[in-house]
Amino acid sequence: MKINPQSLPAMRGENNEAANEFRRALKWIAAAAIAMAGGSLWYLSLSGPLTVHMIVFTTVGVLFSVVLGCGLFAAAFFSANSGYDQTVTDATRVKKAAANPVALPDGLESYRSTDSFTEATVPAALLADHNTKAGSWGLIRVSEGQLRYCVTDPRREALETILTRETAPGIVEPTILHHVEPIGAVRFQVEFWRAPILH
Repeated sequence: MKINPQSLPAMRGENNEAANEFRRALKWIAAAAIAMAGGSLWYLSLSGPLTVHMIVFTTVGVLFSVVLGCGLFAAAFFSANSGYDQTVTDATRVKKAAANPVALPDGLESYRSTDSFTEATVPAALLADHNTKAGSWGLIRVSEGQLRYCVTDPRREALETILTRETAPGIVEPTILHHVEPIGAVRFQVEFWRAPILH
């Protein structure tokens, strides 16, 4: 994962602020540790006289528990307040699929059309997921019957629509996976469009 160098000063500032907050919290933790050690020794004294070993081991056990807890607390605290968690979250967040276009971009020109296909002559390649090359748009025009047009590319919102002679043509976006499915008897062709070639 790459971190934007421009974000480092802000992240350092957030990290320093987090360190100051942690030091303030540490004072309360130290006071709590002393109180816990004292409370533990007082509780043990209720069951009989305290020995040196009991005092030492109880105090060490309480302090070790507090130190371990502080280490885990510090790791969680700095992680949550340093800005690195947000950077990782932003980097791994799944991007929402873009909407499918509703029209060809302006300035394109038609450069080729396929033969007219029917449910019996449609190439197998058009029935399976496929795409056009970069810069090559398509218009699926139905002259008879019905044709199901599906956009299956994960970069776009899922689309399933029925094309007929009365509907707008299906728009094929460059490099975007799609396929067609005849619904009974149908006749259609595909027009290909691209930006004008300058000579």
